Amino acid sequence: MWTRPVATGARHRALLDHLVESRLAGNVATSVENSLGNCRHLVEGHPEYTFGLSDWRDADFAEAVAAVEAAGGRPHGWGAPDGGAAIDPEAALAAIERHRDALAPLLAGAVGRVLLATGHPFALLAHYAALSRALGDARNRVLRPLEGERDRVRTPDGRRASIRFLDGVACLYQDAALKHTHRPDPMEAMLEAVGGADGVDLVVADHGYAGAAVEAGIPTLSIADVNDPALPLAQARGKTDGVLVIDDGLDASLFRPVTAAVLDRPL
Repeated sequence: MWTRPVATGARHRALLDHLVESRLAGNVATSVENSLGNCRHLVEGHPEYTFGLSDWRDADFAEAVAAVEAAGGRPHGWGAPDGGAAIDPEAALAAIERHRDALAPLLAGAVGRVLLATGHPFALLAHYAALSRALGDARNRVLRPLEGERDRVRTPDGRRASIRFLDGVACLYQDAALKHTHRPDPMEAMLEAVGGADGVDLVVADHGYAGAAVEAGIPTLSIADVNDPALPLAQARGKTDGVLVIDDGLDASLFRPVTAAVLDRPL
């Protein structure tokens, strides 16, 4: 079982306690088998796990596992009774603070062009939407490429889909529903629509949306679960420094203290 370290500062302690008690970090629900298996899928080049990044082409299993560990994930677990994987809460907290520090200039008047997107709308949409509103209120340009254009992307089964924006956050839309996706295609299409990397100052995203942005060389703040090794691998290789390893599949309400911390607001 993970042992909580001694934290300093009331806010630091409160958020650290929340991460552990909610299981956003600490001993998480993801299994060791799933975490390690996804590292294997990544280095084998499975498109659901590469997230549009090219690093898998010359990576091996050990490097993928080491990259997750370097980002704060513990794919081998931390001695939890259920044998699950784990996430270092202090590493998660440090990454949350990096997200806060990266957004602070934009929230304080340094106007930029920001593109927000999620492949996990059921869990992370509310978080990104709060960031989008705050960035818009601070007079940043929250980009909405392909908004209103039907059937501009395809799902893995070859069916046509669209990009829909909710509170300024891009999501994959098909059959009157928002879709969970790991693929980079929607972000690649949006980047093409804005003229490539020169048309965006910052991306805030997850899964293939984040991977495609990192691959294009765009500064990116991303969220990755302990079983999402592609983004940690890119970070270990110096392509990004904004990966927050945290459980990305829990109830959206559990993310509210994280959102508050990123926006530097009271918990």
